[in-house]
Amino acid sequence: MKKSLIALATLGAFAGAASAQSSVTLYGLVDLSVQHVKSGDLSPNAGKSLTKLADGVEWGPGSRWGLRVSEDLGSGLKANVVLESGFAADTGASTQGNRLFGRQAFISLASTSAGEVRLGRQYTFNDETVALNNPFGNTMFLHTGVKYTVVGGGLPLFIDSPRIDNALQYISPSFGGFRLQGMYGFDEKAQDRYYGLKAVYANGPLNVALAYEQNKLLTAVAGEDKANKTWTLGANYDFGMARVYAGFQQGKDLANSASSGNVLQSGGTLTADKLRTWTVGVGVPVGAFTIGANYVRAKYDDATGVVVGDKTIGRAAVGATYSLSKTTTLFTAYQQATGDLKDNVNEKRGVEIGLRKAF
Repeated sequence: MKKSLIALATLGAFAGAASAQSSVTLYGLVDLSVQHVKSGDLSPNAGKSLTKLADGVEWGPGSRWGLRVSEDLGSGLKANVVLESGFAADTGASTQGNRLFGRQAFISLASTSAGEVRLGRQYTFNDETVALNNPFGNTMFLHTGVKYTVVGGGLPLFIDSPRIDNALQYISPSFGGFRLQGMYGFDEKAQDRYYGLKAVYANGPLNVALAYEQNKLLTAVAGEDKANKTWTLGANYDFGMARVYAGFQQGKDLANSASSGNVLQSGGTLTADKLRTWTVGVGVPVGAFTIGANYVRAKYDDATGVVVGDKTIGRAAVGATYSLSKTTTLFTAYQQATGDLKDNVNEKRGVEIGLRKAF
């Protein structure tokens, strides 16, 4: 997916500092699809259909370009930099709030024996964990972390706030496939304080991750300053003929804080402070094709009594990819909303067909 940057003269600031032990890599991805989406009668689009050309950022992974810098300091120690910029390929506009490097921006020191310390804007642990629970990772209509669009905001299946600013992360070395990660996001009087822990096991056909995250709210809600406490589990196992996927998430003390790392926005559809979600899926490789399907179901506990009883929302989806090469992929997918709130979402039904090119 990546190739070394040949014209270092275009990056004079890097070239001046480069040495025989340093490398600079330019990489990127352009991801576009044509989507046809039918909304529910109680949704913001009130039952209307919409056909559009959309960047992959809507359902992941999203177009981007980036730079990776690595310097070998000797004795198993490396200094690294990752700068990754997101953009919408259908319009050319910057994404992630119009940031220059909105997807990632961090520096790190990595040791083969002591682990890695990263400082900067990074992916949250729930985003990394959710990527394990569906056949195509965080992509296409099968992406379990994408919010449905409802009146007043978005309604998630798996809570998945992708990134956190001002973050300090430690990643342990791998011991027989097992490693630990911890992350702290400074509030700097401008955002919620973030705490996260994650355990990962990746060995042979089995991949498992368990993450816990919570926020200390910048502005307390009803006198409580701790919110958005989530446990997220993602796993997959490769049987050879097929890979199976599963995931579970439990969230409590959910808050509608504008600066939270994990935000449950529900507007006029539902006010909830607890969430339980599960998913199962399968991916089957057939030559250059991969065919996948999954089902996701979320249950919200009503926090206010405005909605009588608990409410559910789910999604059934199927998709397929075809590899034209190692870096060029055709894809298509179909999704159908299910559950009590299916008529409240813009994306009640949808079909997409697209092209993804990495470099």
